Amino acid sequence: MTWNRRELLAGLGVGSASLLFAFGCGAPAQQVQRQVAVRSDVRAWLRDAVSRLSTVFPQVHALAVTRRRTTAAIDILGTGVARTRRDGVVLTVRDKDGVRRELVTAELSEPGVQAAVRALAQGKPKPGSVMFPLPPAPAPEPAELAELGLRNRVGALQRLDRSDSSRIVYAAATIDVDDTTVWSIAPGLDLEQQRRRVRKSVVRASWNGTRPSVSTVERGWVGEVDDQQLGEDEVTAASENAMLLVTPGSFTGGAAHVVLEPSVSATIIDAAVRGLMTSAAARRPEVARRLALGAAVAAPSLTLVDDPRAPGAYGGIAFDDEGATADAVTLLDSGRVAGRLAAGRMRRAGHVGLLAPAPSHLRLSPGTGARRSLYGDGWLLEGKVSAAFDPASDRIVVACARARALAGGNLTGEVYADVELVGDLAALLAAVEGVAEERATTVLRDEIDGEPLWCSIEAPWLRTRGVVRARRSRS
Repeated sequence: MTWNRRELLAGLGVGSASLLFAFGCGAPAQQVQRQVAVRSDVRAWLRDAVSRLSTVFPQVHALAVTRRRTTAAIDILGTGVARTRRDGVVLTVRDKDGVRRELVTAELSEPGVQAAVRALAQGKPKPGSVMFPLPPAPAPEPAELAELGLRNRVGALQRLDRSDSSRIVYAAATIDVDDTTVWSIAPGLDLEQQRRRVRKSVVRASWNGTRPSVSTVERGWVGEVDDQQLGEDEVTAASENAMLLVTPGSFTGGAAHVVLEPSVSATIIDAAVRGLMTSAAARRPEVARRLALGAAVAAPSLTLVDDPRAPGAYGGIAFDDEGATADAVTLLDSGRVAGRLAAGRMRRAGHVGLLAPAPSHLRLSPGTGARRSLYGDGWLLEGKVSAAFDPASDRIVVACARARALAGGNLTGEVYADVELVGDLAALLAAVEGVAEERATTVLRDEIDGEPLWCSIEAPWLRTRGVVRARRSRS
């Protein structure tokens, strides 16, 4: 039987969008290929737009972004490097009656911005008298990454694997870099931020009987490409996890104590914050009743902060897409509701999508003991897959790559693939009885209508109680 790579990926359930695009199998988001002008020109265009619109509307804001994505990938068929560019402008106004309007365009050029102004003002308004602060000193713009250097780096990442097993039927490594520069300008406001977000990942897959077993390890940060590295131990562990032999027979599961490794903890935290701890979620009556400020909704050992200015945070921002300063917000303080994400976290996917409150860099405070101190009887759940959460019913389903049996504080050797943790989120968080000192950071690059939204979650190992069962659906 002859397999092409698309069939192989589909059969294994890998389907990495960035990897497929790097080899020409995917379609990029809408993009503008022309080179954007220097930063001072962009600032001049936006200031002129704000000045003109201010003669018509009492509130005006201009947001612009130039984004460059570079992806290098290697798999069984070779190495590839892909580059895309995306520019955009969002002009937002509010009239005297408080009605909000906005216009989004991919034309980041002087004619493009002027055309957007005319469309919003329904005419050609004259410049007004608007005071702007001195522009900030621009950060050095990152140099474009050389293709040969990227190919060498991704090849070296692939070769870190020491497992050397013929059971691995698919091996891939990816280096994904997003360079963004964002301008936010309004009367009395002139902001600029530049970020280089780097994500390195390794995927390993093997057949386990008639079903695939896939394992991924990744790391992300803001900085330069070589600031952090995946190590040999991490890459080798990805292969070893993919090759784990599952225990024969069906998985019965049931209510049990569970230990959650950091990526699983992070998946739960992300679902909880997006579904419950934003100003948009608080407008739902069923959420507002349960999550009033000061309400005890989780174990006292849980303190959660969204810290967009954490050094090197993959999801970090200096200001949101309305121009509000992004400061740290405590969401849970010793298990009690302490805040919500609102001003300072109003974000647009790719800085051009729909505006909505969203987390940046979530940090769940660690405990004091080693992770092995959390072991007892029950299950160790590993490998984030997905989480489905319904805020109305508080029902959450967390899909995990595997469950390892625990007995007497030790691993028994039993391993089951494709399991899920189910229950009420409030009960799951209230039942947390152990938080380890050891922690790890999970990075997310969500695609919303083809535009990225970056987030990172720093979480420790947790011990709680819930229902574990065989996974019922695969999406």
